[in-house]
Parts: sequence; C-alpha cells; structure tokens
Amino acid sequence: MQVREGESFLRGAFVLTLATLITRLLGLLYKPVVARIFAPFDGRGGAVGLGLTQVPVTAYQIVLSFTSVGLNVGIARLVAEQMALGDAHGARRVFRSSLALMTGLGLVGALGFYFGAPWIARAISPEVLEAAHGFRAMAPALLLTSVLAAYRGLFQGFQEMTPTAVSQIVEQVVRVGAGAALTWALVRVSVPLGAAGFNLGDVFGAAAALIYMLILAARRGGALWQAEQAAAQGPGVLAGPAPDRAVKRRLPRGLRLYGRIFAVAAPITVVGAVVPLMMMADALFVFRTLAATGVTGVDAQEQYGLLTNAFMIVNLPAIVSTAVYTAVLPALAGAAALGRTAEARLKARQAYRITFLLGIPAQAGIWALAPGIYRLIYGFPAGGPALEAMAWSVLPIMLQQTTSGVLQGMGRIGAPVRNFILGAAVKIGLTAWWTGPYGIAGAAWATAVGFGVAALLNLVEVERLLGRTMLTRSMLWKPLGAALAMVGVLRLLQPYLPPGNGGVLLAIAAGAAVYGLALLAAGGVYRRDVAAIPRFGPRLAAMLDRTRLLR
Repeated sequence: MQVREGESFLRGAFVLTLATLITRLLGLLYKPVVARIFAPFDGRGGAVGLGLTQVPVTAYQIVLSFTSVGLNVGIARLVAEQMALGDAHGARRVFRSSLALMTGLGLVGALGFYFGAPWIARAISPEVLEAAHGFRAMAPALLLTSVLAAYRGLFQGFQEMTPTAVSQIVEQVVRVGAGAALTWALVRVSVPLGAAGFNLGDVFGAAAALIYMLILAARRGGALWQAEQAAAQGPGVLAGPAPDRAVKRRLPRGLRLYGRIFAVAAPITVVGAVVPLMMMADALFVFRTLAATGVTGVDAQEQYGLLTNAFMIVNLPAIVSTAVYTAVLPALAGAAALGRTAEARLKARQAYRITFLLGIPAQAGIWALAPGIYRLIYGFPAGGPALEAMAWSVLPIMLQQTTSGVLQGMGRIGAPVRNFILGAAVKIGLTAWWTGPYGIAGAAWATAVGFGVAALLNLVEVERLLGRTMLTRSMLWKPLGAALAMVGVLRLLQPYLPPGNGGVLLAIAAGAAVYGLALLAAGGVYRRDVAAIPRFGPRLAAMLDRTRLLR
C-alpha cells in the first residue's frame, strides 16, 4: 500500500500555531491597556484593578478543565475513529451525546460559579471579597465554552483545524474589545465593577465564537448527512483505500457510550488537574527551601516571581507542540481505527520532525539570549539567570506534548498520563533537593528533568507501539547542528549589536535567519513542510525548489 503524505495534518498544525500566536499577542497587549483604564481610579497605577480581574481566573480554569478540556479531546478522537471506519452515523451519535453531556456539565459549573461566588472569593482570601462580581460575570462563559468545546472537538475529529483556529481568533478579538469597553464603562461606578466588566468580556468572546461555530455547523449539516448516507453503503466509502488491517469496533449505546467518552476524556482531565497541583507543590517546596537558606519574605517572593516568569517564557514555543498535539491526535485515531500502521508511523514521524525542527532552535535561542529576552518581555533583566536555567525545559516540554498526542491518538490514553505523573513526582522531588544548593536555578533544572522523564517514557512507549525506530539521525542531528551554528553566530554578533530591546530583536531575527539557512544547507527541510504553510506555502516551496535545497 502506498502511504499518503498527510499534508492536511501539517497544515492543521500550522493553522493552529498561527491562531494561537495571534491570540497570545492580543492577550499580551490587552492587559497593559486595561491597566491604564484602571490607573486613574484605583490609585495604584492600575495594579489593584488588574489584580481583581485575575482572582476568578484560576478557579474558572479549574472548573473548565472538568467541564470541557478532556471531553473536547475525547470527542475529536472518537469522531475521527468513527469517520475513518465509515460510520458517520456513529460520529453523529458521539457528538450529540457529548454535546448533551458538556451542556449539562457547563450548566452545573455556571450555576455553581454564580451562586457560590461569595464563598469562593472568601475561600481564596477575605481581602478579595469584591471579586465576587467577577465570578458572577464569568459564570455564563462556563456554559458557553463547554458547548463551544464540543463543536471544536467535532471539527477536529473531521481533521479540520481551521474552524477551531478561526473560532479562537474570533473569541479573543471579541473578548478583548468587549472587556476593554466594559471595563472603561463600569470602572466609573467602582473598581470592582470595572474588574467584573473585564471578566464579562469572556462571556461575549465565547458567545461570538460559539455563534461562528453554529453557523459553520449548520452550513455543513447537509454534507454530513450525505456522508451518513454514503456510510450506509459500507465503511469503505468514507475510509478510502483499503486499510492494512480493518479494526472493527461496535459503538456502544446509552450509558455505555457516555462511559466510553469518559474513558477517553478522564485521563486528559487528570493531567489538566495535575498541572496546577504540581505548580502549587512547586511553590511550597521553593518557598520552604529558600526559607531554610535564609531567603524569606519579599526576597523569596521576588525569586519565585522570577522563576514563574521564566516558566511562562519557555512555554511560548509550546504553542507549536500544542498545535501538533491537537492536529496529530485525530489524524492518528483515524489511521489506528483502520489498522494503517504505516500511515500512523509516517504521521507520528512528521509530528516528531516538526517538534525537533522548532524545539531545538527555540531552546538554544532562549538559552543564548536569556537576559535580553527576559528584559524584552518584562522590562528588567534580573530574571536572566533563571531563564537561562529554565531554557533547558523547552524541548522536553514540547516533546512530552507531542508524544502524548501520538500515544492518545493510537488509543494509549492512560500511558502519557501515568508518565506525566511520574515526571511530576521527579520534578517535585528534585525541586526540594536542588533549590537549597542552587537556588531557583535548581528548581528550573528540576523542571527540565521532570518533563524530560515524562517525554522519554512516552518515546519508549511509542517505540513499543509502532514497532519500528521512530527517531532518525537526521531528525535530531540536522536541527542540532543548525542550532549550534546559530548560537555561534549570535555569540560573535552580540558585542556589535545595539543595547536595549532593539538589539535583542535584531539578535532574534539574525538567529532565525542563520538557523533557517543552515538547516536548508544541511538538507533538513522537506518540500511538504514548506508547502503546508497556509496561503503562501506552495509558492514558497516552488521558489525554494529552484535552489535544490528542499528534500
């Protein structure tokens, strides 16, 4: 059997990456604008008002992880599986059951958030009781976002990432615009109401994105019905070429279907809950260990702030691996459902390649330019050493996410969860051990080792599952060699670059150019990689074809 190249998977990853970059950029610009709106009214330059806006956010994210995050991925996987088997009717059953389930969970979460607002705010701190307005303002977003996540999961199951990407941009644009306008209007009444206006922007954003998805789904309704009619003629109609080994699965009915949806979603939800718990444990050990070494009070808070800021920076490249995870999971679920091991192996390798091609230079670049990058984002260079240590986490974080998508797409839902929990335990233990002698750099290195352990265990599991060596020398050594060339050029250029943020931006641009050229010269870029870039990718690939640098 001839295996197809899977351009749609690569294109989906690029589209999701672009959408996430746009939404992150809007988010970065949003908070300073809102702080300026609060500044004349709170007497603290906007810090008090902006702080109140963030009080409900953590609780909101925790509730959301139970009402939609894991279920969204579960829908995508099960829909992709049923569509690959030619069972469009089964795919619709999965979606309708999941939609009903997520609507119910979202409604319960929204009602609990609204009516429990005073108690939740008091539990966080008696000093932020005024944030109860924000909890109530955000409550409807829990229902809307849960329903929205179901529709995103449906289209991801169709292996169409553009609807999710567009809905993310629509959600963020409306959220930013509505939130800023409502803050400006309500802060004149009181600062807490202004903060609630900021939080209410989430409701408008989720509503706008949901309306977009509903319109899109209504337009696609006829096409989906035609697919269902074709499916009635036999699974081969939608499945395309004959599979290597057909895998027959009878889709359960009633409560058993809900049980299967939960079985797929629960492990992913567990990871969503483990991450904040891991960060809480991390904070506990960092503060206690620093206190044992004589660093207490404001000094300890400053050190922990530098560490968390550095972690936020190293998570920026993970935008790519998150997109790869989202795109590869349904693609592999479809291949696995049909027993197409060769196709699954190809797509998994493509996911690995994208992760190494972008993860290795991101790690090297952040390490080489750590003080400048920290100053560029936060306005002061004090966190440079922390970021330099935390930079070693970039590739492990990205690889852990990508390999989790591969395993979950192939049906090993629990394996990456188990490995992540083991990695988290290693991280917490090393944080307690290394923070004393090495300070926050030790905690940063512990993060790299913890995610590295989880990624390595995932890699071993994938090797066992797909039965053939997945990692190739060129996949690792070519981007590594190009990244070393990039770091060498940056070291030579640094004395000649202008001081300040302008010099940092020039260094980033120069590093990207050197890495790209070195990778092309080494034959590390394939034509399909370039052609998958939305809009101008095919034309760029045609131009580079003339240079004979593409493989």
